[in-house]
Amino acid sequence: MDFNLDKLLNFPNATVQNCSILDEVNYFQIRWINEKIECPICGKNTTKLHQEHKSLIRDLSVFGRTVYLKIPHRRFYCSSCQHYVSEQLDFIDWRRRQTRRYQEYIYERVKVTNVLQVSREENLTENQVQSIFDLLGIPLSKKKWARPKRISIDEISLRKGHKDFVTVISDIDTGELLEVINSHKQDDIVKTLAELDLEVRLCVTEVSIDMWGGYVKVVEKIFPNAQIVYDRFHVMQHVNRELNKLRRLVGVTDRGSKYLLLSNGADLDKESEEKLKVILGKSPCLEIAYQLKEELRSIYETSKTLKSAKRKFKKWLIYAKLFYQKSAQMISSHLSGICNYFISHATSGVMEGINNKIKLIKRQGYGFTNFENFRLRLLACFSDKKNLSL
Repeated sequence: MDFNLDKLLNFPNATVQNCSILDEVNYFQIRWINEKIECPICGKNTTKLHQEHKSLIRDLSVFGRTVYLKIPHRRFYCSSCQHYVSEQLDFIDWRRRQTRRYQEYIYERVKVTNVLQVSREENLTENQVQSIFDLLGIPLSKKKWARPKRISIDEISLRKGHKDFVTVISDIDTGELLEVINSHKQDDIVKTLAELDLEVRLCVTEVSIDMWGGYVKVVEKIFPNAQIVYDRFHVMQHVNRELNKLRRLVGVTDRGSKYLLLSNGADLDKESEEKLKVILGKSPCLEIAYQLKEELRSIYETSKTLKSAKRKFKKWLIYAKLFYQKSAQMISSHLSGICNYFISHATSGVMEGINNKIKLIKRQGYGFTNFENFRLRLLACFSDKKNLSL
């Protein structure tokens, strides 16, 4: 019909026979140029058309209007092998009512919004949108690891206010989300990770975790060649919590006092430093505790070797026991794993960034009650680098 429309359609062996507009919807009647097909059974060409029926196929919108293609589906008879064969179309999946490019468009839209919103905007049912997303997400449902060397294991809550934690695993070096496990129990995590190829598990040399004992058992059973590294951010988190408790205990409740005490001293501007001096001047104990917190941060920032870091930690613990009893006990009992950080400075910083993006995805999806949908959405959103900027 029109060369420009054929070029816009971009289907091989197809031409637009006519176009009609009804209720702001574009309908394109498609006609096939080729009169023969190759038999998929014997490989011979056949021109004997047995029957033909038309169907409406949803395609990408054009100029703000919905587009449907009136596609003729042809069935041929092959005299060579005496079989009836249906013509296979490269741009439509079997028994689907949308073109592949439209399905890919829906898939990408769901990744950055949610099923309900896409269904409303595209005038599709929620089941149709979910079906398309599940279809294109099948390759991700059985994700294979690309032999990471350093990984991080952490947990997040599937629903805020509920204790249904899921385990999240990421590659520290690439920032890739590797797996999401519907459990925070040691045995369940071991069972899932044991399905990985042994070669992949042996490649892991460092695992960054928090101080939960279950993770240690997981690493020992699944990643026998890996060093356990207790994440520095979790260590500082423990200390900051005790420092904040001490702040409340000594009665320092000035506005902004919590932020100033828990912030890194090196990041404060002059005005904030002056405010901090006033706050610390109200309690000698709080001032000493703050200095100890900053000394701990300095150990992480300035230590170059594992031996020097361990020596500094032991010295720090002598004084810290007076102000940070729980944190000091925790650091003392996990000192080897904490100091392993200084081997290659592996942290869960990447994981914290991933967790923040996961929270955003949860908000965009208005929460998830089905774990498989949640897992597939996360793996889809982190499947390539461009999606990490959600």
